[in-house]
Amino acid sequence: MKPGSSPNNFALIQEEAGIHVGISASLALAGRHAAQVLQEQFNDWRDRGRYRVWGHYKRSYFTIAIGGGNTIKSQYHAWLNYHHNSIDWLRFVRFYFLEETTGEPGWESAEQSLIMNFIVPLAEKLRKQRGTKVLAGSLELSADSDLDDIIDAMITTLVHPINLAPAKQALDNGKSRRAIQLAKQESLRYQQDIQSKLGVSMAFHCIVSGIGKDGAIGALAPHMPELADRESGTLLLKRGGGALRVALNRGVLINAERISLIVSGSLKLKALGRFEMEESADFEQTVMETPLRLLRESPDVAEKVYIFADEQSLHFDETIFEFSERGQIVQNKAETRAGDEENGVHILLMHGFMGLFSFANLLIRLPSSWTVSALHRGSRAKFMDSDEIFPHYARALRKAILSNWRKGRAVPIAGHSIAGVISDHLLLSVLTDYDADIPAYEKLKAEDRQLIDALRASGIIHLATWSPCDGPNTGENVRSLVSHVRHDTALDYSGFERIYKLDENGKLGPAHPSDLAESASTLTGLDRFLKRRISRPFINGMTVGLRKILEQRPVQQRMLNADMPYVLRLVGGRLLKTASLYGLAKEINAGLHSPVEYQRRHLKALDILLAYDIPFLSIIHQDDFLVSAGRHAEEHEYLVAQRLKREGVNSEEALEIPARLMILQRAQDELPLDPLNPHLLVMSTNREGNKMARQITAAMTEFVNENVARAIDKKNLRPLPSITRWQRKKNLPRAKNQVA
Repeated sequence: MKPGSSPNNFALIQEEAGIHVGISASLALAGRHAAQVLQEQFNDWRDRGRYRVWGHYKRSYFTIAIGGGNTIKSQYHAWLNYHHNSIDWLRFVRFYFLEETTGEPGWESAEQSLIMNFIVPLAEKLRKQRGTKVLAGSLELSADSDLDDIIDAMITTLVHPINLAPAKQALDNGKSRRAIQLAKQESLRYQQDIQSKLGVSMAFHCIVSGIGKDGAIGALAPHMPELADRESGTLLLKRGGGALRVALNRGVLINAERISLIVSGSLKLKALGRFEMEESADFEQTVMETPLRLLRESPDVAEKVYIFADEQSLHFDETIFEFSERGQIVQNKAETRAGDEENGVHILLMHGFMGLFSFANLLIRLPSSWTVSALHRGSRAKFMDSDEIFPHYARALRKAILSNWRKGRAVPIAGHSIAGVISDHLLLSVLTDYDADIPAYEKLKAEDRQLIDALRASGIIHLATWSPCDGPNTGENVRSLVSHVRHDTALDYSGFERIYKLDENGKLGPAHPSDLAESASTLTGLDRFLKRRISRPFINGMTVGLRKILEQRPVQQRMLNADMPYVLRLVGGRLLKTASLYGLAKEINAGLHSPVEYQRRHLKALDILLAYDIPFLSIIHQDDFLVSAGRHAEEHEYLVAQRLKREGVNSEEALEIPARLMILQRAQDELPLDPLNPHLLVMSTNREGNKMARQITAAMTEFVNENVARAIDKKNLRPLPSITRWQRKKNLPRAKNQVA
């Protein structure tokens, strides 16, 4: 389906995993879009498909197995409002149910929901349009039938129920054994009835369901042993309070010709992300943890899955880190996706200039056992001098690290783009001043030792991080781009051949110091402007204008359904609506206003990594226009050379404390004209972004697991089941104190 095919520019994007995803601005629109796609499937079956299938019943009737819950009601409303005449429900459609129960707290019967929210109002609509006598005649009722008779006949015609009334009566009378016997009989009857009509595979034309926050689908919840049953059939499940439930199993779900998932409510993004991402763990284990994953059993199954989600359902929790700074209480917010493992890894993400949505992929794709927090910047920095901004950010990060570490949690940190400057200032915070020598670990203050211990146990990850030497290098790339446009020369984003040179003491220093110094003058105009009183109201006015544009429903819908990786479509619009252009301008000015000094600090931060044995991983794209891949490679060479001397080994693979570099390669032969995408990495606005995100999250996972396993071995952290599973999968020896 292409944009423009509906009044709201609805689009379905088929993701790399095979699933089809449509994002809507509201649940009502999501239901309407799901109904529209079902109409197209029905039309294809009615006009062509039914003549090619096995069995008289599947040629005669379009079969839908439907679940319960509020999200499905949006589908009913859309069927009533837009498709009550375009689909001949009475003649062609037959409904079945994913599950039914004898009665559980808070339970709403899927059958009763279908009847009350669709069949009853459909009967009323059809009677008004056709008249009572005509409608009664089509149902083979007598001419004196009333609306109640019509409704009863429509229910009998359309619905194939799971009848647990006898089992419920037995339970109410205290006869639990008899109830179980009756429920088993009904489960078998329901299975045999479906198989007699649809065949042994029990393949429905369409399954319509919602999902749970934990990835539950139908009656299948995490860690149920019944998840292992792939042969199509029904299940009899015992529930709390003695309740019994009959449900369709995994085999029925994966054999359906289409699975339509309507997603709303709150905090569903974790389950959806776990569904879409590639996991390093055993597939069946991931199904046990997130049942929705069973629809990824094969590419053929995944391609049958259609997700219709509203934008509101795809929000994260917001958590708060609170600390004291200069006598004032400061609250630093974070978008957080909770992990499955109690007191497991809690990774802290620091975003770059592009904002929080640069980490949308990581928030949902990093291991589900981890807690993942993308830290907000906060608003205080807007009112600070340029020299104070990044040390302020580093203090907030430091407090977040220590609050987790003191609870015994591993706390890796990962920063993108300008967040590398925050990482530098975090390391520099153990010094009395920026010119001080790096003290021995034993001479650090107690809190500084705790910080270093936390970083040693988990590591630091840089994702295309920026340093001032990248400014002149970007200038070289700009000249290459201009030459390409004007003179058709070959594109080259490699910038300078060398970024650094070694001094007589073997220390790194800029290879182009004069260019670095000159780059300070390029933003003097911005600095002067930001110091004027008019700057803030002027830029804030631009922010208000941007938000007004983004509040328009057609603009939101286009953003939600652009042909780009779906993670960016999910959250891009929402987070852009909270962007502060004034804060962005202040950050840019703070990062670039003193390039010579900030570059010196950056190189000192590298030496702090070495001095305190802090694991380090750097990831960058080979064609990064804004950040030099060559600089990252030269820094890597320096770190590895120094670590080899420090540990007395001969190869990088033999190092106990890793210093790693990952340079991502482009898929195509030629450089893209768009220079921005490679720098954005995990939020890349082209299809290569999904592949890169998987490479990045896999590398981050491996790096952190290695570090945490080493810390557990040294008894600096408690054993974690996720680390044991990872070691088992990698065939690595486990520490003596690890869990079995």
